[in-house]
Amino acid sequence: MPRLHLIGATITGSLQLSHATVEIPMAFVNCRFDNAIDLTDASLRTVDLTGSSLSGLSADRIKVEGDLTLSRTVSGAVSLFRSDIAGDMWLNDAELFSEDSGYALRAPQLRVGGGLYARAINAAGGINLWGAQAFTLEVTKGCLSSTDHAALRCDGLHIAQDLRCAELSVDGGGISLFGATIGGQCWFNKASVRNHTGWAISAPSVRVGGGVYANGISALGGVNLFAATVGESIELSGCTLTSHGDQALRAPGMHVEANLTFNDGATITSGSIALPRAQIGGTLRLSDSTFADTSTIDLQHATVGLLDMRSTTTQPSVCDLRAATIGRIDDSPNAWPPRIELDGLTYQDLRPLLPATQRLAWLDRSSEYNPHAYERLAAYYRQLGHDDDAQTVQLARHRKRRSSAQLSARLWGYFEDLTVGYSYRPGRALGWLFALTALVAIVFAAVPPQPVRANGPTFQPVAFALDVILPILDLGQEKAFTPSGNTAWVAWASAIAGWLLATTVIAGLTRRLSRSGH
Repeated sequence: MPRLHLIGATITGSLQLSHATVEIPMAFVNCRFDNAIDLTDASLRTVDLTGSSLSGLSADRIKVEGDLTLSRTVSGAVSLFRSDIAGDMWLNDAELFSEDSGYALRAPQLRVGGGLYARAINAAGGINLWGAQAFTLEVTKGCLSSTDHAALRCDGLHIAQDLRCAELSVDGGGISLFGATIGGQCWFNKASVRNHTGWAISAPSVRVGGGVYANGISALGGVNLFAATVGESIELSGCTLTSHGDQALRAPGMHVEANLTFNDGATITSGSIALPRAQIGGTLRLSDSTFADTSTIDLQHATVGLLDMRSTTTQPSVCDLRAATIGRIDDSPNAWPPRIELDGLTYQDLRPLLPATQRLAWLDRSSEYNPHAYERLAAYYRQLGHDDDAQTVQLARHRKRRSSAQLSARLWGYFEDLTVGYSYRPGRALGWLFALTALVAIVFAAVPPQPVRANGPTFQPVAFALDVILPILDLGQEKAFTPSGNTAWVAWASAIAGWLLATTVIAGLTRRLSRSGH
């Protein structure tokens, strides 16, 4: 079978095959080219440059029926703009460099029918795969560097199966995956990505059919997953995220079918986690993680199946759960941030089941009074049949609201609280009634009032006290006897206290009946 196969050759002139059609396989193994190779617009069978050294490769718009092999190749800039490789493309252990500020591998809109394999590649200048297509892409255990653009640019990339960037080292420029589509899994385990001027990984609107696995990743510059869609889970266990700006993980509007895990020693050295309007079908796990002193967690309007915050090495400063919808919250008092915003939060279950007195401390961490948070917690206790805890929460709600009311309302609130506990402690009214009745009865037993007429009823201190205190009663004692001297003041004060007590009880009962009706 005819072919061209050179091993260890030195080519001192130029290899010019632009616009050529070569119908035999070409192999230049361990060869040396003094000048760049020009394959622009060529139609080729297969090209193998394994282990060769060249100053550059111009191969825009080439068509290769089989494989393009550049494994262990040392080359200047390689250009494959709009090229079409029907087989696989091999760049394992290749060393590519750009002598200007461009990319070491320039392959926008490249189409590879098989896989693009670049294991242990070293690309000084980075790789540009904007709008490229391949069955799978592997850029693992390599080193990419850039100073003024993304070191791995994959905007609009379309991969039928997996994108593998595990143990990849990226220094400067970061990784860009804006609008990319990954049909299978996306692997970034133990990768190290550093970008001092922007996002370490920028992947807005990325679509991943499987999961994103970035366990142990180090991302200096943070991760941007704005409006990303992930068919399975996102795993960031044991990662280290450092923001360039304010956010270490930015994912507003992200949709994750399964879990988002940020645990097992995961660390935010600076910046925040921003997940407003995100939808996480499974668990958002933030346990066993470490946050910077100024870090915040933003879950405004987010939907989460289960929020796990049972333990954190250090807590974020703020956890914003306003208008979030969460199926279940697993937490512990030791893991609560100093500030928790709960206005509009909806949840179905809280674990562990803490007494209301401890959960009130959870509500007290809000920056302002939010009645919805108290109502939701009270409803939660009621649905569990813990009516006493529900009443404790409602009582706390009234006390919290009282602190911001006007002076007259505060005074009346204190009186309601003292007497009937805003109708949640009706037994107090009975206790005050007994105490006031006993006091008045003792006073008038010591200094009996004067009878109005000689043939009136016998004086009964307790009945007289009840007659004075309770305006709705008429036991005949108040009409039959008249207090004199200082005891008259006692009777007047007792009558006023009785009116106030009765009014408070009636108002409390009305409020209680109104709640029962709803």
